[in-house]
Amino acid sequence: MTPSTTPPATGLFLGRIPYVRLGSGPRRIVVVNGGQGFVRRFSAGSAARDIRQIMPLLPPDSTVVVLGYDADPPAGYDMARIVGDVATIMRTEIGPSTVMGISFGGFVAARLAAEHPDLVDRLILLITAHRFSAEGRARVAGLIDDLERGDLYGMARKFATLSRRAWVNLTVRLVLWLARNKLAAKLNPPATIIRSLSAALNEDVAQGPGWLAAIRAPTLILGGDADQFFDVAAMRETATAIPAAKLELIAGETHMLPLERPKPVAAAITRFLTNS
Repeated sequence: MTPSTTPPATGLFLGRIPYVRLGSGPRRIVVVNGGQGFVRRFSAGSAARDIRQIMPLLPPDSTVVVLGYDADPPAGYDMARIVGDVATIMRTEIGPSTVMGISFGGFVAARLAAEHPDLVDRLILLITAHRFSAEGRARVAGLIDDLERGDLYGMARKFATLSRRAWVNLTVRLVLWLARNKLAAKLNPPATIIRSLSAALNEDVAQGPGWLAAIRAPTLILGGDADQFFDVAAMRETATAIPAAKLELIAGETHMLPLERPKPVAAAITRFLTNS
């Protein structure tokens, strides 16, 4: 079961939420995508790219559904609406599953586990926490500022600083510069991205970590100790507040951990799913 041999099924849940589904194994895993799920326009190409990046992190005996975000979020879009959509999809279409939240998707996955514990058998929080670090909040605010000025290139260029390898960042910058005049066709409208980013910032300050105690699912929190959006203090705070949580940190790694070190990420996830 690999993306190269089995084409993913794609479509819309609730007529609004894009998804990618791959595999037919007995283990059900719902992946709540990170920011790329609302930054890029959903297409067959973007869906295939997502599944190519995510599948190597998960056991091969899995049926995987990768969820995106509402492509036309309403004013007042917030975490409650996003979590409600995911809960509805799981109740009507998928059933109880392991849930993995990546980056921004971790906010959604953690809330889902706390508010709908019957839907989440196990919880994986990958390169995320229940709140941003101070640097992370500043970075997200900078993205919103670029978008409010209509500067899609400036917004995208900020993602070219996240690798621990300088040459990767330089390569990404070059690719973005060459594609700068095509970004509007590839990315969602600025208002869509702003509403999703704002939902994360508002969730981040809504309340302290006490609500995490409602999570009953065995939980793995996995990240790099040099993550630019979620620092070690935030991840440790999340792990301490969740009753059955385990924190694994990979030294020297950044927010690009799943892309740059997929093998140790996959090994940690497999250990967790096998032993929990």
